[in-house]
Amino acid sequence: MIVPIVILCFFFFSCSETISENRYLPESLPSEESIKETLSSEIHLNQLNEKAKSLGYTLQEWKETEKKLVSEMDINRYWGSEKKQLRSSIQDTDAIDRLREMIRIRIVWSRIFQKTNISIKQKPFDQSKASLLSKINLSFSPQFGQPNSKWVIIEWSDYLCSFCKETFPHTKKLLTKYKNQIHYIHKDFPLDGDTDQSLAPLVVSRCLWENDPVHFTEHMQNLYANAKTMIKSEVPIPNQSSVWSECDSQRETKKYLDLVKKDWEEAKKLGVTSIPTFWVNGKWIVGALNQDTWERVLKDTSP
Repeated sequence: MIVPIVILCFFFFSCSETISENRYLPESLPSEESIKETLSSEIHLNQLNEKAKSLGYTLQEWKETEKKLVSEMDINRYWGSEKKQLRSSIQDTDAIDRLREMIRIRIVWSRIFQKTNISIKQKPFDQSKASLLSKINLSFSPQFGQPNSKWVIIEWSDYLCSFCKETFPHTKKLLTKYKNQIHYIHKDFPLDGDTDQSLAPLVVSRCLWENDPVHFTEHMQNLYANAKTMIKSEVPIPNQSSVWSECDSQRETKKYLDLVKKDWEEAKKLGVTSIPTFWVNGKWIVGALNQDTWERVLKDTSP
């Protein structure tokens, strides 16, 4: 009789420990922006992938496994406070479902970060428009629209950044859709600033803006497509326009190199640590965005 009792006790405490670990709930949920900021760090991504591998998963598989462990009761823990933060009451069931799913995902990443001993990053930025714009030099920055537009969007990125490349098509569509309502500003933030060769796409970008601003979004698309080839070879990218060929030959022009490096130093002083980072009417957004999230950002930051 003693043996079954011992086994039962062992089973009970073992299961209790697993459930307790899986049901970790933070005192308050991290924001989507802080989660994206944390995930945008290559060091953190390596840690997360290693942890997932040790558990026998890919990171995506681990995330899906953790999602299944989030109960409706877990979501209800944060539901009341999350609803209060919305500008208007939620009327349709689709909106409710979307918000509850967002809460689920934030719980999942909280648990994953906690199990990997990763601290979630927060943005300690001054969000005042006047204060921010007074700290950045816009004289030579690629930009579209008027300063008094409904939305001011500042983007820090690099053409070698995969998350930036993923976001760009959606940003381009946004600029077309809200052409007369957005003042967009692009700022350079090199992923690797140790060598001038690694800055080549950003340097060429500066030259393209100076010489052909009307077609700059098309040039940006071309830069994202060819950036990795550009840093691996000094041979010009074939079958390009004359202005592209001319700028591609100026990869080591000191004037453009200095502009890129000044942007980088300026961004670090502001506290930008990863890319893509966006500032939209006083709100900071970090990480890849798609069309739906861009629309939500504009709605949340509408004057």
